[in-house]
Amino acid sequence: MKNRKYIIIGVIILIIIVGLIIFFATRSSDEVFNNSKQESVANISNNTEDDVITEEEIKEVENIKNEINATGDTDIYQVEEEYDGRKILQVKPEVQFDVDLAGIIKASIPQEDEITELLGKAPSNNGIWISEQSRESFSNLLRNNNIDNFAISNEGYLQINNNAENSDTINKLINMINSDKLYIINMTGIAYERDYISGEIVEYPFEDMDPYQVLEPYQKENKIILEITTNKNKKLTEKEILETIISY
Repeated sequence: MKNRKYIIIGVIILIIIVGLIIFFATRSSDEVFNNSKQESVANISNNTEDDVITEEEIKEVENIKNEINATGDTDIYQVEEEYDGRKILQVKPEVQFDVDLAGIIKASIPQEDEITELLGKAPSNNGIWISEQSRESFSNLLRNNNIDNFAISNEGYLQINNNAENSDTINKLINMINSDKLYIINMTGIAYERDYISGEIVEYPFEDMDPYQVLEPYQKENKIILEITTNKNKKLTEKEILETIISY
């Protein structure tokens, strides 16, 4: 009789233990499911919000395109706001950068179907890289500023000699060489851009338009193109040109 009592108590305890295990296991499973469900809903909400923003931006670009009769592909544009609150359309800086760099590599106006291949030949290391068509001109610019401590490698990168003298200009050039940026120098007085209205690639002869303009910059992430004047009309001094370059 006594043994039977113990058996019954043991069974009851076992049932309670099993019940507790099932309870906590079910609760934990429900919590995981609910958390997963909440994360999924949050992700869907965020994705939907991003999609709405993108659609609104596209619609805004299309509206301004229609107002100014622009015919370029919508994805080359971005909307900017003027100081007076008026919204205008501009070609994205990274789009202009890629077009100009392709033109520098080709040394002439690039065609649409050439851009990807040309960009694949672009320099990738940080420092100062001078285009092939500009290396003699840039070397002359340094010499005309009494700087002879640098050389241009076969790959087009500016390198400093061990016997470099100490000066503010030289130190700034060294800082550019050792920076985490890539400076691309092209000294032709002509840049390449997408036309604001048509979206077509055109030459931008900034030097002919303004002989006092030293350079036209284009930037994308840590890469900066410096399109430099040839100074063919001698409106600028060699010192002005070099000082403008090292100001970047």
